[in-house]
Amino acid sequence: MTPPSKVVHVSAHYPPYLGGLEKVVQSLASYRDGLGLPVEVLTSQLAAHAGDAAFVQRLGSFHIAHTTVMPSLVPRLLRLKGDAVVHLHVSQAYTSEAVYLAGLVKKVPYVAHMHIDVGPSGTAGFLLQAYKPLVLGPVLRGAEVVVVFTEEQRRVLGSKYRLDPRRIEVIPNGVETPFFSTHQRVRPSRPRLLFVGRLAVQKNVHLLLHALDGISEQFETVLVGDGELEGELKALAQRLQLENVRFHGRADGAALIDLFRQADLFVLPSEREGMPLVLLEAMAMGLPTVATDIAGNRDIVIDGKNGRLVPLNDAAAMRRALLELAADEALYRRMSESARTSAERYTWDAVGRDFEEVYARVATGDYLRAAATAA
Repeated sequence: MTPPSKVVHVSAHYPPYLGGLEKVVQSLASYRDGLGLPVEVLTSQLAAHAGDAAFVQRLGSFHIAHTTVMPSLVPRLLRLKGDAVVHLHVSQAYTSEAVYLAGLVKKVPYVAHMHIDVGPSGTAGFLLQAYKPLVLGPVLRGAEVVVVFTEEQRRVLGSKYRLDPRRIEVIPNGVETPFFSTHQRVRPSRPRLLFVGRLAVQKNVHLLLHALDGISEQFETVLVGDGELEGELKALAQRLQLENVRFHGRADGAALIDLFRQADLFVLPSEREGMPLVLLEAMAMGLPTVATDIAGNRDIVIDGKNGRLVPLNDAAAMRRALLELAADEALYRRMSESARTSAERYTWDAVGRDFEEVYARVATGDYLRAAATAA
């Protein structure tokens, strides 16, 4: 199969904006660029900086109702020539509809990459409940192929959005090479807990703070990230009189890798995930993890083997899991080794090759026929 003339990634945000989705876009685009193949990223001006790669195109944008709008996105997509393939990173409204419209008008084929199926929240949550079946459903059904992270997501999303199962591909996330560590970890007397992510509703950091209530002095806790709940979370930590809890702010690149290296345990209290990249990165570093038992987390964490899974919003259960790993050195060491071994299955080279096969099939104009031929 012949690769497409160009792959165009469409994402509302891009690094240095902090988020797993944004890092996935960067990693996939960099992989293709490293192969010497044409690639472009169309994204917003949010967090734009001088360090952008040449393939990153920042479009004029504005923010309204938690949605980033790029007025010139549709015209840019309609100007695509040849057998270009669009890689849509589904995360919010507008970008999805823009790609769908270009597909209808110009027959631009696209891959819909479902990073997370966000649930309704806030006073306007009812709008999302209407948006999904009425708008997102047709967007996904209009894609040549929908990419999900796990078989569980494949079953759930296929049923929810009435997708042809033959057009759903399971491709996991990957881990950058610098995160893989062979360093033998030894549990210290006061373990260092690490959380990395947006300080937003989805990440559910309130749960971690409540879990630390009464035991915070036994750990050094570092919360890496920023977001709209930062002030509220700092106030909660103060109200609970938590000790040794530090709000680090955002970090990426070498600084983030150093924070992973300095940590002893990783904590992910999220209420909803796709396949959390930070969780894979923590495991590649050999960090045992305490995470909520939700889709996405439980596809990576095997309870009792490479970490602990605790019920969602059960602060007492999370507290017990943290104390268990802090007290049992043999258990800690076994989980550390198992975490590192588990992460070895996830590399961006492997993920990149899988996507190149998908792009080539999409570029043929008949994804199902190309997939059947390849099989």
